[in-house]
Amino acid sequence: MKEIILPQDNDSELKKDLKQEINHPFLSLVVMIIIAAFATYFVPAGEFTRIIVDGRTVIDPASYTLLENNPATIFSFFESFYKGFKAASGVMGVVFFVGGAFGVIKHMGLLDASVFALTDRLKDKGLVVIAPVVMIAIALNVTFTGMRELDVIFITLMIPICIRLGYDAMTALGVVLLASCAGFAAALANPFFTGIAHSIAELPLYSGMWYRFICAVFMLFTAMIFVLRYANKVKKDPTQSLLHGMNYQVEECGEIKALSLREKLGGITFLALFGFMIFGTLKLSFGFTEIAATFVAMAILPGLVGGLSPNQICESWTKGCADVMVAVLIIFFARSVLVVMEDAQIVDTIIHFLAGFISQSNKLLAAGSIYIAQSVINLFIPSGSGQAVITMPIIIPLADIAGITRQVAALASQLGDGISNYIYPTNGGLLAVLALAKVPYTKWVQFFLPLFLFWTVCMLIAVVIAQYIELGPF
Repeated sequence: MKEIILPQDNDSELKKDLKQEINHPFLSLVVMIIIAAFATYFVPAGEFTRIIVDGRTVIDPASYTLLENNPATIFSFFESFYKGFKAASGVMGVVFFVGGAFGVIKHMGLLDASVFALTDRLKDKGLVVIAPVVMIAIALNVTFTGMRELDVIFITLMIPICIRLGYDAMTALGVVLLASCAGFAAALANPFFTGIAHSIAELPLYSGMWYRFICAVFMLFTAMIFVLRYANKVKKDPTQSLLHGMNYQVEECGEIKALSLREKLGGITFLALFGFMIFGTLKLSFGFTEIAATFVAMAILPGLVGGLSPNQICESWTKGCADVMVAVLIIFFARSVLVVMEDAQIVDTIIHFLAGFISQSNKLLAAGSIYIAQSVINLFIPSGSGQAVITMPIIIPLADIAGITRQVAALASQLGDGISNYIYPTNGGLLAVLALAKVPYTKWVQFFLPLFLFWTVCMLIAVVIAQYIELGPF
């Protein structure tokens, strides 16, 4: 791989100013933690009673009580970093193992060869063919598995492809994250949010899929248009890139060596294991442990088949893990924000406050209120499964009182959680992908905000329509 630098302005002062504008993601997240700590002095402490239902801990929606305030202290502020690390360890481990596996594949030259072969064969068609195919694949993966963590794989692949075809890293981010957002927000069979929400709402598992399918197709189609319009603009005039003028460095394929038979067999082994992981996620209920184990196998077995020695596998594994180090650390920094609020016991208070708006509206407004409330809650609880477990036991009784169908309540909650995941700075997965792409969060917001607002309004309308037609359990 060789390093290239995107076009820059000659004005050294401008470059200096641009560099000063871009804060390290750690700094931004520390500021978020400080804000959360200050909030604990103004937001009352309170809690709902947790009960066990079918082996799952859920909330008793009628049990909210105020508690004695327990604001964050200087010592608890510093403790939150370790607690965040501990709470996010599962996701962090998966990302590390992903980095290690791709470090081995990269060392064998398989990644460079794949990128070169794809872009050379489709160089005349550009992203018109590549983007839709990749976006459909990503959306299908996320909509059925809920594994947004695999975005770190796709961004690693898409950036060199986009750069080699004359686009920029933001184009790659658009392809990966917008497709992931469409698949996650309108998830057809996401076991983390949709599955838990339907279980708590006592709905047939993954029911109402036809309506979510319409939402997913709409989001994916508009995402493709959005990305391709931006990509064409950058292709015609590189100065239109949102990254133009920044001291932005990326890697591109250099000299591509011919792959030996063993290396090709190693690549086939890698793809077979990757397919097994997808199958396991869909059919065998793979969690972080099983997925991480598969990625360990995806480093060792293809390496041995491809002719690497054990020492070479270990060395390339280490380099791969180093490549994702910043992304991994960002995940626990983001999780520390929630830790501060959990320790001060203000999370339930925020949920209780937002829930009050739902029960005071007519049917259509109440359905929209659930959607908006879930979007706000996602800022404080960026875990989809965590939100479902905490909020659905509150939302379902309120929906029953307001005359909202339970299917609509689950849909509104899912869409509110899904779209906002891809713009909130408390979402560690999003920031990890941005870190791998070396794109500042502010630049991503500048790119995504128009589509985010468009989707937010359109899905709000979709929720209202769903309640108008009284979308039922099937």
